[in-house]
Amino acid sequence: MYDAMLAGDWLSFLQAFVMLFAIFDPIGSLPIFFSLTIDFSEAERRRVAAQSSLVAFFILIVFAYGGFYLLNLLRITINDFKIVSGIILLIFAVEYVLGREKRYVREGKPEEIAVFPMATPLLAGPGSISVVMLTVNPPFGPLTTLTIIILNVVIAWIVLGLGAKLRGLLGYQGAAVISRIMGLITGAIAVGFIRDGVAGILQEL
Repeated sequence: MYDAMLAGDWLSFLQAFVMLFAIFDPIGSLPIFFSLTIDFSEAERRRVAAQSSLVAFFILIVFAYGGFYLLNLLRITINDFKIVSGIILLIFAVEYVLGREKRYVREGKPEEIAVFPMATPLLAGPGSISVVMLTVNPPFGPLTTLTIIILNVVIAWIVLGLGAKLRGLLGYQGAAVISRIMGLITGAIAVGFIRDGVAGILQEL
């Protein structure tokens, strides 16, 4: 199977990375992370960051390499999936632009918060799952998908783990601005998915 990394197609690799990074958006998740962990010690915050990143990694790996078996079982085509993925991403983009931190409350143990809402749906939610299920196919490929998942998980781990320092550097408004910019990028990607899916279906008619 074609893979962008093996073929030296670094433009496609960069595109795949940016698509997932825009949805993962660990910097934009910082306000939510601190809202959820406001009463935690710094050690507990770091533990939540590590656990949520690890859980998100396993979720994305399972769906990236096993998701399309389910689609084939349900007779869902890649073009169908592109359209529904685009719609999901577009919804997430609107949430990012309008602000999403008020949806979550400050309660729960560190282990619980690490799984929900940090690992899913904030990091490995429907948007991220949709991206990796698409990038595992050409023009990106399975090795490219594995690499961008690892890179984004490591970045999320570092950003959330160093959250206190980054929060002081960026401030609440700075993190919110970055999250909204990621939302605009996600919206543009979503429109592209929908366009490609519709075009593919029309070609099949």
